[in-house]
Amino acid sequence: MSTTTIEDQLAEMRRRIDRLQAHAQAGAPRIRRHLDALHQEEAAVRTAVRRAPDEVEEKLGQLRTRLDVAEHSLAADASGDWATFAAAVEAELESWDTYFERLQASVAAKAWKAREQAEAAIGDVRSRRIVLGERLAQERGSAGAASQAARKRIAAARDELEQKAAELSTKLN
Repeated sequence: MSTTTIEDQLAEMRRRIDRLQAHAQAGAPRIRRHLDALHQEEAAVRTAVRRAPDEVEEKLGQLRTRLDVAEHSLAADASGDWATFAAAVEAELESWDTYFERLQASVAAKAWKAREQAEAAIGDVRSRRIVLGERLAQERGSAGAASQAARKRIAAARDELEQKAAELSTKLN
């Protein structure tokens, strides 16, 4: 891949990050956490461009997917009704799945012990994602699905998933 193409992709992702940044300044704490992770992912891409060109595509994919997670998260937080919220959370969870798959693929080439530890950490975070998906399905099926309490329970589970994913990303990058 040419450097120009890489720079073009990074510029597009930077524009997306800047749009999220505007929401963070408006007081959305979840987006601030996502932005921290995005800056870390972006730095990993730039490092790969300089030091490990064979990893650039992989790092760009991780950044792109992490951006998708953040954008779906913002859509969920900004939603005004339960159906829109639930759909946005579902899209967020699907983006998390893709992100974890990308991480899994990136650790496959590591030395056996490092790969084993990374896969265990990814498995732990994936199990939290599964629990969140189950909780969302449960809330969707309950009579009180549209309640603020249901939304708060889902938000708490999303916070926990984001925290564990951030720890995982820091560990692997």
